[in-house]
Amino acid sequence: MKINNWSTEKLSHTILYGMLAVMALVFGLFYLIGYDRPFEENPQFTAPLLTNILLVFIALVFLLALALGIWTLMVSIRRRKGEGKVINGVPVAKITYGIAGFTVLLLVLTFLLGSSSALSINGATYRDTFWLKAADMFVTSAVVLIIVAIAAIIWSKVQGTRSNTPNN
Repeated sequence: MKINNWSTEKLSHTILYGMLAVMALVFGLFYLIGYDRPFEENPQFTAPLLTNILLVFIALVFLLALALGIWTLMVSIRRRKGEGKVINGVPVAKITYGIAGFTVLLLVLTFLLGSSSALSINGATYRDTFWLKAADMFVTSAVVLIIVAIAAIIWSKVQGTRSNTPNN
């Protein structure tokens, strides 16, 4: 069975289930092996044995998602070759540029508006303005994008319901 012959749905399901299995394995190992190990400098805190593996895994997933997002955007732009195509009544070019522009604008705005107030975590104070703003940017942007996705789903369902009702 060649992957080239798989449908898009089968390929995406296989990738999804594969990633879920790897995530379950990594998080399971993190919580089950050496999780109760005390921290050398302060025994009141725990220092899980596989923390570095978990951090590397998270960084790899993030970089993979970022690379795939950029690659998808480039492929989409290259296929269009500057044309403002409308496919099945959907303005694909406007949607692509709109989503890319909205994402960049959202990241810039949430970084600029992000808090740079010092944080005290486990007795240590963190004051690095850039990283505080970057962390706030990612959290706020994720929340906004989730809200936008939920709103889009609701709007899509409402529009779908309206188009399926017969005209009297």
